[in-house]
Amino acid sequence: MISATELLHRQHVLADFGQFVLDNDDLQAILTEGCRLIAAALKTDLAKVLEIEQERGTALVRAGVGWNPGIVGHARIRLDERSSEAHAIRTAEPLITPDIEKETRFVFPRFMREHGVVAIVNVPILLPGREPYGVLQVDLREPRAFGQEDIQFLRTYAMVLGPVIDRMRKARDLAHTTERYRLIVENARDYAIILTDAEDRITDWLPGAAAIFGWTAAEALGKPAEILFTPEDQAAGEAEHEVDTARREGKAPNVRWHIRKDGTRVFIDGQTTALKGPDGTVTGFMKIGQDVTARRESDERQQILVGELQHRTRNLIAVVHSLADKTARASKDLPDFKARFEDRLRALARVQSLLSRLEDTDRVTFDELLSSELAAMDGFAERVKLDGPRGVKLRSSSVQILALALHELATNAVKYGALSQPQASLTIAWRLSKGGDGIPWLHIDWREDGVVTSGETTRAVPGRGQGRDLIERALPYQLGAKVYFDLGPGGLHCTISLPVSISTLEENASG
Repeated sequence: MISATELLHRQHVLADFGQFVLDNDDLQAILTEGCRLIAAALKTDLAKVLEIEQERGTALVRAGVGWNPGIVGHARIRLDERSSEAHAIRTAEPLITPDIEKETRFVFPRFMREHGVVAIVNVPILLPGREPYGVLQVDLREPRAFGQEDIQFLRTYAMVLGPVIDRMRKARDLAHTTERYRLIVENARDYAIILTDAEDRITDWLPGAAAIFGWTAAEALGKPAEILFTPEDQAAGEAEHEVDTARREGKAPNVRWHIRKDGTRVFIDGQTTALKGPDGTVTGFMKIGQDVTARRESDERQQILVGELQHRTRNLIAVVHSLADKTARASKDLPDFKARFEDRLRALARVQSLLSRLEDTDRVTFDELLSSELAAMDGFAERVKLDGPRGVKLRSSSVQILALALHELATNAVKYGALSQPQASLTIAWRLSKGGDGIPWLHIDWREDGVVTSGETTRAVPGRGQGRDLIERALPYQLGAKVYFDLGPGGLHCTISLPVSISTLEENASG
């Protein structure tokens, strides 16, 4: 039985340990000091705390005093059926070994024998909920029979250690979580994270919100969240509707245009969530949203492009259908139809090649269209005189039909007109003018000279064929063009006037 002086000393040890815990937040330092105090109280120079490693089936020497370098933080004890430590953990009761040389149930680690350990006592350390953490182990270099006072003291000490370890681990986990949260919110600059009170006034303005909306925290705190809504949404009461929905249903979508500090707009894809207290009362709101302005503009552009593609496809199908019908009517037989139709399809293909290279705001120019058609004339283009400005932008809706008209004129010139006779000439001139309504007009003058028409040649000239029908009827009907077509004694003279893209005048004015 221990003396009153020894009992008082042990009470002082517990008090000193409690004071040390209050003044420190380092678990390793707390465990090491705990080992030092327990060793001093039991008049030994060796003590340690073993921490269970479930996945490895071992216990790590987590802290200790009196051990050689390389033991604490490194040495491990296997927790198997021959382990005294495992037995103490399994039974949740202290286990005393007065002399390891006389102990036949267990096997003891080599490093303990190398330190001269003879007697040990294992006291399990339990966390709240009786979850085992490990073992408080006191080691002595001579045999000792521990009394009940020793065991109860060690159990009390271990009972103090359990909650301390649990608190420190939770504090560590909380600190780790807090740090991760801090890093996330400070680096998630594409996400606005805002907290408001029950009246939807801003209480927390995190870095992402500042980056997206432009207001600093000092400028935003205390302001109603309504300042982020567009004027039209404010007038429609959308801010109130959003928080009312979140208050009633727990959350509400926040997918709409918002206003930045500088007045520009940003499209936010987010959600407002109601924050509730223990009694279910709404104490505030959390708003999280991503800046998807670029994606929203991209989606709108994609819709425009799809619409343009559908429009062009419908036009192309209609043109091909008309070509097939009119070519069939003008053809003598199937081989004649095949030759004519393939020739006109190649002209359409050249137009599609020009259109496919354009961005959504670009336009095909008249000189590009004309050059594409002349380049397909097997060398005859060198005999053509061109005179006109570059860069006259055509309307997208007029490119296909105008290309077919140029193709018919060029084909006629090669077969029957100026390009079929070496002494004849072909001049293509064009100019730009501004109509009374401000719409720019392109005037094309196709003039052949020196063409000799006699005998078989005269009969071959198509006076009312498909080509002329396309020029004199289709161009005015589809494009609002003004057309003059005359097969004179010296060759064909054709003029075509049609409205073109307004951007042509704008570029000329800026130039």
